[in-house]
Amino acid sequence: MADNVEIIPSDDPVDEKYRVYASIAFALLLLGVGIPLWWHTTAVPRVALPYSGIDDLSNLELKILSTITIASISKSRGELLAEEISREFKNCELYKIVIRNKQISRDLTSSAFTPSDHEEIARDFDVKEGEILLLEAPNLDKVLVGSNRSVFFPSDTSGFKLTQLLSQWILRNESLALTRNALTDPTKYRLDDENRRRFPASSAYDVLLTVINPEPEKLNVDWDLPKLVKDYLEPFLDHVASIATFSVKSQWLYLMPLDVRPKQIPDNSVLGRHYALSEDVLPQLITPFEKKIASQVSRHPCINLITYMAPCEHAPIHIYTREGHKTKFMHNLEGFLSPRWGAVAISNPDPQACAESKENEIIKSNVSPAAVMGAFVTQLRLLLGIPDPNDIIGGAQVSPLVDSKPRQWELDALLRVRAIEQLTSAKLTLQSLAQLLKEISNIVITDTVANRIKSALELVQQSGDQLERGQLTQGFLLSKEAFITAEAAFTDPSLLALLYFPEDQKYAVYIPLFLPVMIPVLLSLKKIKRYYFSGHFWRTGFNFFSNVSS
Repeated sequence: MADNVEIIPSDDPVDEKYRVYASIAFALLLLGVGIPLWWHTTAVPRVALPYSGIDDLSNLELKILSTITIASISKSRGELLAEEISREFKNCELYKIVIRNKQISRDLTSSAFTPSDHEEIARDFDVKEGEILLLEAPNLDKVLVGSNRSVFFPSDTSGFKLTQLLSQWILRNESLALTRNALTDPTKYRLDDENRRRFPASSAYDVLLTVINPEPEKLNVDWDLPKLVKDYLEPFLDHVASIATFSVKSQWLYLMPLDVRPKQIPDNSVLGRHYALSEDVLPQLITPFEKKIASQVSRHPCINLITYMAPCEHAPIHIYTREGHKTKFMHNLEGFLSPRWGAVAISNPDPQACAESKENEIIKSNVSPAAVMGAFVTQLRLLLGIPDPNDIIGGAQVSPLVDSKPRQWELDALLRVRAIEQLTSAKLTLQSLAQLLKEISNIVITDTVANRIKSALELVQQSGDQLERGQLTQGFLLSKEAFITAEAAFTDPSLLALLYFPEDQKYAVYIPLFLPVMIPVLLSLKKIKRYYFSGHFWRTGFNFFSNVSS
């Protein structure tokens, strides 16, 4: 029986051939299909970005075109003023000034004496957004800055005073340049008071009106907050709605005393004393207020407007400067502003009512809510970036405000500073994001992020073009959209998808899986090479074909 068993030699060419073919199949399957498939499925998806265009933003020079029309009675006088103004703004960083001269008749302004008379004459010149009219007015004794985009000057006004007025208050070229430079290099440039006070650029703001009554059982405050918001705050915010979306909220807080104890000072008043708060301790009032008013419930910046109703036991409260002087605010009302946070008003009760009140008697607040709202509107102007013209150039006056509506030249100045701020922020955001994506190669770049980056880049360029053409509103709106789009791209959640799964971890996870399979395949490559290049393959093939032919 054993004689019938056929023993196949270990070096049988047919058996060796099949083993080689099996090794080739395994190698092709692993090296040709497995590894490429693994590489493709574990690769980080990254859409191409316009890195060169983003790098070119460093060379982008923003210029705002502003046309100044000089309407003077004497042609030579107008030409002299134009020459002096051109010399002043020749090396201006952010402005491209175009000056036009126009000669007018003396009879045009001979019957104008009041600000309203001059404003009526200026309407015939059709001054557009971003433009300025300098109109000679012989009947005036000092320079008058109108409510629109007009400046009226007496015939003897020097060109230096007009250029100083234009530079520091209407065009504000130095403040604009500081805004841009401080954002670009914050360690080199020191912000001025206006830039430190102004809220940073945002697409939306929350305005939170809070009335704090620490002793409601002793002080009665019957304010209608929704009506006050509707009558005073919303009209002003509607006029500046182009810069952002404003959401106004109001609330009452009770049983919340001041954490800082004012210092009692004797005086000759009805109560025989008052309480003093130094300017140095005012920041300490903000922290306890911040804990209670819940201003962090929104992701947008919150502008806080707080009225603290002082009780009779610690009233009246007065704020003292560091030099020891009382601050001058208004009757029964003290207040201060906290940069980029909000404003606080301290309402003092009537001293006579406090002196005549009996124990456990409820005192009714006599503070006018209209006065408080007026103070808050004034503080809102400063917090949003509209400068206070009270300290305007000496020898000049400003037309009074009509209700809460800002002056047109103030709105133009606000659009300019916001456009520069938003364009600079968008540019820095895009450059920071591009640098981050270059340095960390395993961050996912989705189509959504790439489209936002490309869109923001185009919007920055379009906004700069519109500003250079003098289209102030359109340039601002494009800068606002560029700012929002760039921020959306930078904060997109998909950028963090594989941030904590770098390349070395990928290899550390998959190599233990592939290595046991790879070792036999790699070793079989040596056998495949020996089989095809040692001559055995050619001898076997020759014998195979010889047997077939016979």
